[in-house]
Amino acid sequence: MSTPQSFVPETVPRRKLEARVRKFRGKLFVANASLAFELDEVAEFIFKQVDGTATVRQIGEKVAATYDISADEAVADTLELLTELAGNGMVE
Repeated sequence: MSTPQSFVPETVPRRKLEARVRKFRGKLFVANASLAFELDEVAEFIFKQVDGTATVRQIGEKVAATYDISADEAVADTLELLTELAGNGMVE
């Protein structure tokens, strides 16, 4: 059994090649061979920022600016989402 990947604010996440992304009826879905996630508006925004160049902190700062929340809260939320997605094989 693999150890769940942990992220820190300086981590540069990237999408895994196995992850499939589809927009269906206005909702973004991220899936692998056995599981699919429907992303809400903020989760979709975060996922779209995962490009292999931006750090978790940079993504969180974009979330903070876009949704008018504190940077600390946005970075924490970004870390939480990316950790869950990594645990399910969507990002690394």
